[in-house]
Amino acid sequence: MSGRRGPRTRLAPELRKAQIVEASITVFAGRDPSSVTFEEIAEAAGVSRALVYNYFGDRGGLLAAVCLHCFDHLDAAIAPAFDRALRPAEQAKEWVTRYLSFALDNPDEWSMIASATASQHPAVQDARRERVRTITERWGGGPEVRVLAAAFSGLLQAGMAEQDELDEPLEFEKLVNLLGVLAWKGLGQLIPAGIATVSPRGFDSSRVG
Repeated sequence: MSGRRGPRTRLAPELRKAQIVEASITVFAGRDPSSVTFEEIAEAAGVSRALVYNYFGDRGGLLAAVCLHCFDHLDAAIAPAFDRALRPAEQAKEWVTRYLSFALDNPDEWSMIASATASQHPAVQDARRERVRTITERWGGGPEVRVLAAAFSGLLQAGMAEQDELDEPLEFEKLVNLLGVLAWKGLGQLIPAGIATVSPRGFDSSRVG
């Protein structure tokens, strides 16, 4: 019996690229990107090595596409946190909750987002900047808010990364309250447009510590 694969299904280029990106997430996750070969990616995606090169050019281009894909999923997950019907304190807690839920429910994608911090690929850097700009606009704009948006994003990423390193990870609700109170105590004093006058109800600070 022949060991050859059957003919590959012909897909539109964008669908094929998406298929390769999806397969790459699992291959890259938890590994040094420099150790991943295009042969592994091609095998996981069920395509030829040449096709991977054709679409992405090099490992950096593929890694950038994977990171952008994961950023998009994260942004979709946290978008409801910026509902203007929510008070600022509620938005902050909702962001923390949704961010941490995404990280726990999507460990492979979270691994790629965490690794993107060290990536110097221009597309990944542009994606990080665009995410900060979007959050800045949702919070009223301005250079001060931009700095806070970047700092808050970094706080959540660093906190979740440390949670992953614990021998006994914190319970989810305690983690949310811990990071939520830390974030709100600062953000409530600094974000403009009267946000500092809003009482941070929704956070149970008695549970922190």
